[in-house]
Amino acid sequence: MPRKAKVQESSIRSLDSNGFYSIISKKDCLYAALVRSPAPSGIIKSINCPNLPEGYFLFDAKDIPGSNFIECNNLKSKIFGFANVSYQGEAYGILLGPDESKVHELLKNISFNFDIKSLESAVQQVITKQKRPVISLQENTKEISDFVDIINDLPSLDTVLDKSLVTEKKSQIVASRLVTSGIYIDSSNQYKDKELFENSDFQLEQKYNQKLVNPTWYENDGAFSYYEAGLLHVYTPTKWTYNLQNALKDVLDIPSEKIYIHKTNSSGIYTNGLLRTNILAVQVALATYLTKKPVKLILTPEEQSLFMAPGVDVNLTYKVCGRKDGKITALKANIDIDLGYENPFAQEITDRMAIAVCNFYKPENLFISVKAHTSKNPPTTIHLKSVDSQILFATENLIQSICDKLNLFPDEVKLINSKESKNSTFPFVSEFPDIVKTITDVVSDSDFNRKYASFHMDAIDRVEQDSQPFFALPLRGIGIASAYNISGYCGKSNFASDTKMEITLNSDNRLIIHALKPSAVIQKIWKTTASEILQIPIENILINSDFDLSEMPKSPEDTFSSIGIFNELVRKCCSEIQRKRFHQPLPITSKKATSSIMKKNWDPENFKGNPFHTTSSITSAIEVELDNYTYRQKITGIWVEIDCGELFDEAAAIRTIKLEIQQELSTLVEDKTLEYENLHIKFNKSNKKSGQIGELIHNSLPAAFSTAMSLALASPITELPVTEKQIYNLIKNRSLRNKNRGNE
Repeated sequence: MPRKAKVQESSIRSLDSNGFYSIISKKDCLYAALVRSPAPSGIIKSINCPNLPEGYFLFDAKDIPGSNFIECNNLKSKIFGFANVSYQGEAYGILLGPDESKVHELLKNISFNFDIKSLESAVQQVITKQKRPVISLQENTKEISDFVDIINDLPSLDTVLDKSLVTEKKSQIVASRLVTSGIYIDSSNQYKDKELFENSDFQLEQKYNQKLVNPTWYENDGAFSYYEAGLLHVYTPTKWTYNLQNALKDVLDIPSEKIYIHKTNSSGIYTNGLLRTNILAVQVALATYLTKKPVKLILTPEEQSLFMAPGVDVNLTYKVCGRKDGKITALKANIDIDLGYENPFAQEITDRMAIAVCNFYKPENLFISVKAHTSKNPPTTIHLKSVDSQILFATENLIQSICDKLNLFPDEVKLINSKESKNSTFPFVSEFPDIVKTITDVVSDSDFNRKYASFHMDAIDRVEQDSQPFFALPLRGIGIASAYNISGYCGKSNFASDTKMEITLNSDNRLIIHALKPSAVIQKIWKTTASEILQIPIENILINSDFDLSEMPKSPEDTFSSIGIFNELVRKCCSEIQRKRFHQPLPITSKKATSSIMKKNWDPENFKGNPFHTTSSITSAIEVELDNYTYRQKITGIWVEIDCGELFDEAAAIRTIKLEIQQELSTLVEDKTLEYENLHIKFNKSNKKSGQIGELIHNSLPAAFSTAMSLALASPITELPVTEKQIYNLIKNRSLRNKNRGNE
């Protein structure tokens, strides 16, 4: 249940998360649904709902008392659409009433008043194409009635609006990044590039398209709000309270002191809707402000999938060449990012993906071109913890393709490419933990090379002989993938990089850590660190997440690692307090921020250096069996080894990894959660700075699974989630290739 709302105006706000907005209820609550444009383009002048019952309301842009925009990184996003349609499904209004089912029934009767010029032009074009008589809209009622009957037989006007009369935002490149090393530093070295590829032992070109998988949501996005004693209360799973607080102030044109945002728990794997989640909350709050009644809006599953999907669509083309030992001598990557109609985080996404192309590998010559463009698709966002995952997936599959081409073991190709060549101009100097050990240990523990060789020979036999007698036996495969996760991005970011920590030791020997409250596991780590340094009981340590409006953190949550960076700040603050506590009276307060040293390690102008504060590394291996008849997958083993530097609580870390594995297995195959038989988790322990554990599974397991499935099917899997149709087509195409080869 939500915390009891404050009824007295105050400038202090709690940033604790608590409960779920969807279970909150109040008397006389109104239920809302968004009114969305049915057309991908056009000019909408107004919307209306005929015969709207008493107690039901329809609001649109003209009802907004303040600004109709929410601003982020110099980009203004509409609260409600007006005039030109930006994309199909754009929210143009909000419909609400006391009966939720009635609201959705009324939603079907909503009519849009399109600009008459574009409508008449569209009607004329369609009628001409259909060879129907042209009827003027100014003629009598009988003819208009006949005209309506004619229109009913024609294609939807929404799809044939005259776009020449519509001012549309054309697709444009809004962010780009070019990274070069070796021969590609000089753009005139095209002849060297051609010569290098022609004289290489192998050449390979591969394309990948990976869209982040829509997770199963425990709770769809939405919000609940109510008005009481002149104060507005909004419950929503926001991760960016500062942005939402300012947006509500500007849109509703009321003082911040009259707005109380109550953060509720985020759910699912992808928890960071950022701007889109905040826009939903503003739309609901607007309805409450105008009616002075409680309002709840929960997106439908279809809306969640279409308009709240995580991340961006990426098309990636790799072209590589190298030596017969697997060493990549040249890697050329072209990445096309579809941002949808808008995305205020375009440059950061572009830069992070450019860095992720290399993973921990160091090609001798490197050319990376990343371009991000807008489109007529719904707006996208940044998922801070997984912005690298799509590229890491493609890179690991590329390594597997090299192995297949050269008949080498994956660990051989990985290890030889992790070494930097002499006189290298490789731009990134990220200090990865001992990735070599994670690879060699996983290969040894899983008996990877023996199984890989056996399954590989079986796959070759099937391809060459198409052996039908053993068709009923399950197909087997094993895959391996390595990846990293970061604690703090040092490059040019849309978010403030001045992460701060404030800790106070009071006269009663109680320690107050003033910060956003992390997970229970990390809270325990912070308290343990503080307790050991200051020699005070853990029960005397409290975490206070109350902030004055003027001091509210400006960046979203998860911008920096709560364990890799914040625990370091806890240690520094407590060490300073310990030095002072016997020389000056209590209370003593210590304030620390992220060191500027880490920023100096990165050259943003030349895009070189160490782009991350700390990194964690992982190698995952997965063994699968595939039933030829049912296409059902069974995982017979998962092996994971992680190097995350200093490990504070191994038991808690293992629980986190197990949970993330279970979550990830629900996204790899369409409409199915995979189960596993054996799980082996190991940590490399060291005294290096602690790195982030979360998202390591997400960055590695999908590629390990796809390479295992590729080996089992003897055909490359380049898209996830895997579908039955995809498996069927791969087996069918392989059989056709075999038949054609036999007829030659």
